Amino acid sequence: MPIIKSRSKLDISYVPSKVLCRDREISILKALMASGGKVLLSGEIGTGKTMLAKYLFRDAIYVNCFMNRSEHAILENILTKARPNFNTAGLPSRKLWEYLPDKITVILDEVEGILADDLVHFLYTLSRRSEYGRKLRYIAITRDPNILKQIINDDATWSTFAEKAIVYLQPYTHEQMVEILQYRASEALYEGTFDEEVLSLIADISIRSRGHMRTAIDLLRNSAAMAEQNGKTKIEPEDVREANLDVWMGDINLLDKEHLMILFSVAKACESKSYTTAEEIKTICLDEFGDKFAKIESIERYLSRLEAEGFICKCDGNKYALLVPSLLTMREVERLIEKE
Repeated sequence: MPIIKSRSKLDISYVPSKVLCRDREISILKALMASGGKVLLSGEIGTGKTMLAKYLFRDAIYVNCFMNRSEHAILENILTKARPNFNTAGLPSRKLWEYLPDKITVILDEVEGILADDLVHFLYTLSRRSEYGRKLRYIAITRDPNILKQIINDDATWSTFAEKAIVYLQPYTHEQMVEILQYRASEALYEGTFDEEVLSLIADISIRSRGHMRTAIDLLRNSAAMAEQNGKTKIEPEDVREANLDVWMGDINLLDKEHLMILFSVAKACESKSYTTAEEIKTICLDEFGDKFAKIESIERYLSRLEAEGFICKCDGNKYALLVPSLLTMREVERLIEKE
């Protein structure tokens, strides 16, 4: 039985038919665009800036300013999409500005990527067009408006370009990530091929990464592909851990015997599930290692070290999640303990 129903709906470029957990920001964005025709949309990686802009303004012309870094390249890109039959060859930037059609909407992604020599002139000219009766609406996207303001370093340009029109997207909470994953999974995967515990594990792993929601979608797609390739009928926690390719097992060689015993116990506890508890870890440690483990008075500081090294993470409700494949971990621990 296949797991993935629509691979394209798990692509990073996919714009869903519904955006969750951004109702307030959507309302503000619509109001700013209706009144002033400009917005500077900001937020960390994986907060959905580009997706939100494309969702709200599906007819907008999209330009990535890291791929089109000069003023001329950006204008040429806009004109090619706005006027497909127009020949831009040999025209200087000044002329390209004149040929831009009115009443279009442009999304300028990663606007800080514009070359320093072009940035101020481009943004100043863009934001002043309305003063000459040439209306062009824009949504500029940046990770950090304060850094962008420093790069621009021109109060007049900043005032007309972005002042009083900045919308900041907060990082998603764990609960919001699970809600979004549930929706995206229901769109892209067959019914019954995932459960909330697996989605929660994906969220717990992703919320600790710089990619946040982007990482979560990648993990969902890759774990679904792994489960399907292995002939499974649904995604299991081990598929998620195997898809968590940022984790490197090399540091396991640096752990002492006590940490290895506890890591083994976490892995054994999580063989077929996403989470375990400190009590369950202690029970397994005693069963597996007996007197060797009995000498350890408290495992909390050992668990903290394993978390710092990226093998596990502590989640809400004093639960612990294993971040590395359980069977591989147990094999490696057994090999290292036998060497001593």
